[in-house]
Amino acid sequence: MLTETDILRITSLFKQFGCNQREAEIYIHSLKNGPSTVQEIAHRLKCNRITVHSAIEQLIKKGLFYETRKGKRRLLAAGKPDSLNHLLQQKENELKLVKTNLDYVTELLSSVQSPDSSRPVVKFYEGTDGFKKMLEETLDAKSGVLVFTYVDLFSKLVGQDYLENYFKRRSAKNIYTKLIFPPCHFANRVHDKAKEYKIEVRLLPEGLEWKAGIFSWNNWIAIKSFTEGKITCTLIENVDIAYFYQNVIFPLCWEQAKPFPNEL
Repeated sequence: MLTETDILRITSLFKQFGCNQREAEIYIHSLKNGPSTVQEIAHRLKCNRITVHSAIEQLIKKGLFYETRKGKRRLLAAGKPDSLNHLLQQKENELKLVKTNLDYVTELLSSVQSPDSSRPVVKFYEGTDGFKKMLEETLDAKSGVLVFTYVDLFSKLVGQDYLENYFKRRSAKNIYTKLIFPPCHFANRVHDKAKEYKIEVRLLPEGLEWKAGIFSWNNWIAIKSFTEGKITCTLIENVDIAYFYQNVIFPLCWEQAKPFPNEL
């Protein structure tokens, strides 16, 4: 016997396949009662016959219902529950097609975009979800990502497991990264996987503390604040500002930072 929670869960799943609540209700009812006429289903559900007929037509199109006959009677029945697996496979195939076309369409759209490089584009994100959104955007880096951050705080905010998963996905895209960190456990942890993550880490002197960080890639620079209650990320897209950070500020800081002891 299905509970109310079970029915809600089934209905929710059916919605993922484009079925409304009425269609889910008719499917469950027919699965219990077996082949029936439209009139019989409508009567048992106390529902309008035309509404039931329309819902069944949609279920047939999705492969969740089928027509059969008993003598001269036209009967309708719910398909086996594993029919849902076929719908899932169909959705997965559609998603693969979307993914195949996405990069190409994105390039086409980018080719017609004419940004004014003298006017910065500014985006503002809040909270740890904002940090994660920024990190996902760095996966579009065409060459590398330059990072200068208080990683101990940053890794605790976004989660160390999430951050390492991000490193793996970034590495899979052949995006190389230089990172300037203060000495801390997480710095050692990622340095041990430097080759796997395609990263190079340098350390600042002991004793320095701050609550901010900078990521830069392509023509973007992202400035993060870690202050509790005011966790923010400001992204600026500007050729000149990005060039200044990537080719002047970061290299100067990189030269002053020290390699890990085993690299000296």
